[in-house]
Amino acid sequence: MSATAVFERRNKQIQDAIDGQNLKQALQLCEKRLKKGEDSHFLRAWKAYILFKHADDVHHKRGVSETLELCRIEPPVSDIDALNMIYTTLKDLDEHAGTARDIWQKAAKAKPQALDIQLRWFTLASEIGDWKTAQKAAMSLQNNFPKDRKYYFWAIFMCYLITIDPANSETDRKLFGTLAYRMISKAASSVPTDPKELLSPPRAIQTAEELFLLIKIFGTQGRYDETVALLNSKNLGLDSRIAQNDWSFVSEKIANLESAGLWDEALSFTRELLALPKDLANGSTTAAAQEKDDWRVWSLLLVATNKLGKQETAQETQDFITNYIKRQPKSRNAQLASLDLTENRISTNELAPKDLLSACKEYFDRNSSKLYCFHDLRKYLIKFDRSMQDEFQVHVSQKVVANQTEDDQKQVTDPFKGVAAINALKFEYCFQLSFQGDKTSGQKVEDFVSRCLHIYRNTERPNQTDSPSTIESQPSDDLLLLAVMGLIRLHEVKAEIKPNAPPHAVLVQAAGLIENLLLKSPHNYEALLLLVRIYLLLGAGSLALKSFHKLSVKQMQYETVAHNLFTRLASIHPQAAPPFEGLDRKDYDPQTAMRQALTFYRNSETATTYSRNTGLEHGSYVNVAGSIELQKDLKNSICRRMWTLETRRIQRLVGGDPVGQYDHIVSNTEPVVDKRNFDGFMNCELPGEPSFEERVRIGPRLGADAVKAMTVTDTLFSFLRSNTTTKKTPTSSSQSSNIDLSPYLDLDLPLPATELTPAEIENATIHLTLLKALATLTTTTSKQSSNGITDHLTALESFLIEKSTTLTPPSSSSPSPFLSTTTIPLSQSTTSTAPSWLYLHNTMSLLETLKATALFVAYLSKTKFPAATAKLVPKDKLAAIEKLVKQVVETVESNTRYLKRQISESGMLGELVEWVTGGYEVVASEEKEGDGVVRKEIEELMDTASLELFCGSLMESWDEGLDGVLGICGGL
Repeated sequence: MSATAVFERRNKQIQDAIDGQNLKQALQLCEKRLKKGEDSHFLRAWKAYILFKHADDVHHKRGVSETLELCRIEPPVSDIDALNMIYTTLKDLDEHAGTARDIWQKAAKAKPQALDIQLRWFTLASEIGDWKTAQKAAMSLQNNFPKDRKYYFWAIFMCYLITIDPANSETDRKLFGTLAYRMISKAASSVPTDPKELLSPPRAIQTAEELFLLIKIFGTQGRYDETVALLNSKNLGLDSRIAQNDWSFVSEKIANLESAGLWDEALSFTRELLALPKDLANGSTTAAAQEKDDWRVWSLLLVATNKLGKQETAQETQDFITNYIKRQPKSRNAQLASLDLTENRISTNELAPKDLLSACKEYFDRNSSKLYCFHDLRKYLIKFDRSMQDEFQVHVSQKVVANQTEDDQKQVTDPFKGVAAINALKFEYCFQLSFQGDKTSGQKVEDFVSRCLHIYRNTERPNQTDSPSTIESQPSDDLLLLAVMGLIRLHEVKAEIKPNAPPHAVLVQAAGLIENLLLKSPHNYEALLLLVRIYLLLGAGSLALKSFHKLSVKQMQYETVAHNLFTRLASIHPQAAPPFEGLDRKDYDPQTAMRQALTFYRNSETATTYSRNTGLEHGSYVNVAGSIELQKDLKNSICRRMWTLETRRIQRLVGGDPVGQYDHIVSNTEPVVDKRNFDGFMNCELPGEPSFEERVRIGPRLGADAVKAMTVTDTLFSFLRSNTTTKKTPTSSSQSSNIDLSPYLDLDLPLPATELTPAEIENATIHLTLLKALATLTTTTSKQSSNGITDHLTALESFLIEKSTTLTPPSSSSPSPFLSTTTIPLSQSTTSTAPSWLYLHNTMSLLETLKATALFVAYLSKTKFPAATAKLVPKDKLAAIEKLVKQVVETVESNTRYLKRQISESGMLGELVEWVTGGYEVVASEEKEGDGVVRKEIEELMDTASLELFCGSLMESWDEGLDGVLGICGGL
């Protein structure tokens, strides 16, 4: 048998012992080989690693010590297998992480021609974002292996990453920025000026990606004029062999012309780009012309015209745009440029506001059948006074009537046939409707809603015979969404909704209308997103989950879209709903849904690392920079942090798999990155006013301070659970838990009402109080005082007494006053109510605090504190708190059962049907004109069977939500 085969067989014996968790045998095999003279760095490193993996502290420390000895020996370890073993041992030990990285630098210096060691040094440094070390490794690679040109550009790229990393000092950023500029400039100057010369020096720029890197580096140095000069040159210009007139380089030139303030050149360049071929017939177009008809080009043309400030230049630009529109009448960008230029010329008194009004009318006439028309014109119309807005609306109405008459005569069947009317209604919603709560404005809104419903109901849908799975959204869907938005805004004003007040029952009507819309357009994204929010506001968590499933959220949408469902879901519907046919578990179990979202974040780390390494290997430097930025954003994403904390909260409330795998996310203290997106909602509100999405939010928008408050709660539970579930009775908590509570002794936690609900503020305050009490008792450096502990316990007791008083009904036959502030009244004549998100959120949040309090009392009762400390915790006080907890839980159960009885009453289905059909339209008693106009349209729109099915599913979802509350009560 060969020596290599013997060596591999012996190594396999050790590895098999390690895999079988027989570390003692693995250690004996290592020591036996060492005693027989097989003394290699690898075997010694392996032995140290086996010692390190032992559970007992003595062997563990010995393993670390022997590994560190190998790190200090001279000459340094240079066997790559030994180095990998040493690195594996030390990399997760914070105090030795630097040493683990330094061994590669020492080995690289000792063996400069060992490419595998040099590359491993570079790769490890770049994977952890240590750009300075990676730059050193790249410089070493390009010095020792000069024939491979990519290492030179790796060194440049690492300098660039150091420059753009805000974590680095200003001095370092300036130093490495200058170095990157000099190195890339040298690479640029080495490019042959003669395009026929195919062979370039090895370190010359040869690819488009390298040219992009140059542009980015020049940008960090503010050398925009130099970038423009290079893009004008023969060897690196737009026409060069490298750039090849790629549109991305044209875009870079546009950006740098503006940044450099080269307005004359910008003006001539944009006109040159937009110049149409003389042989191009009016109205026809080419692919090249379409590519150049880019808003960035038009925007620079306008900016350059404005910056030059010459009246004749503005007129020339106006004439240029006018001629362009004549030849390309369908160019949206050219028409918007004309509007922008008109607006600019008004600001310089060259034109009057009437000119902009005329231009807006003309734009509407050209684009009334395009869905983007409303959004394009809205920003201009806001500048007009009310009389001009009215004039525009009259023009729009006349145009719509004319279009409808013409279409009817021609029997047009175009799916965009009614878009002009939709745009007209959007303008009316935005600029004509007044949501002020007076009688006149209320009648106008009701008339508007009824017209939207009437037009929607009578709009022809070309593909109604298709199967639901193939039906895409239709423009007419916007009519029903406008009607829903109008109804919600109307009742919002009539009910004088105050902050933190329960939702209005009109949301039941809104949900019913949207469900009807989805029967015809099951994939309407805006409708589904709004429906998810409405169901959450109604406290119908299982229906929200079911609707969210239809959005088919994947990958990055967990970062940008999933927050519309997950925000506060743990305090509204933490429990799994009953399984539904055709749904995966994540579609009815919020904990599974959040765990899947967190799996995306975990997988993204691997995916972005792979993308980064592959991109570097292939020289895609700008894409690599994007991958690095994405990886950083996802690592510190506010969504990732919140979903982690919410998953752990759900697990605490209803049970589930362990959540220890998320500890590293919770302990991350880096600033959060917020990339949430709210653009999926239709918004026709006035510019500058809150968007419609903000009117259907589930409480304030959570931010960085909210995450800190959630982390405090998580820390409290982590400490209490680790000390109350242990099998051994601890002698003192400071010895039984590795959670350091000393930072909480004097912590001042910001709890802004702009991020947190009153229930969340109240609970976070109590949780911090409990943490401070625990910190005072368990931190040896704290000055324990009876007054301090008494104050904390008194605050807790007062909170529980106040809650007991607030939740308890005044009599056995009357509901609790708490219900009137958190439930949805469904009738003006009876006491019929339904739970809202506010009831469930407040109740679940309270139950979480009661659970924490119960654990707190159990911990103080079971822990054997020193005599001096034990005196600070009176047993009678703990008994009183424990009694109050049980009392509050019983009251919560009673209130929840009362609501369950309300939902199960025989008249509830009829109440809901009345709401959906508009049976409770709010019309002044003396005002009978127009009474029931909305109801008539809804009754024509919705059939009784689907209506009752919807109402029944809503009642079931409410019942499931209340069962969730009772289930948690039963566990306390």
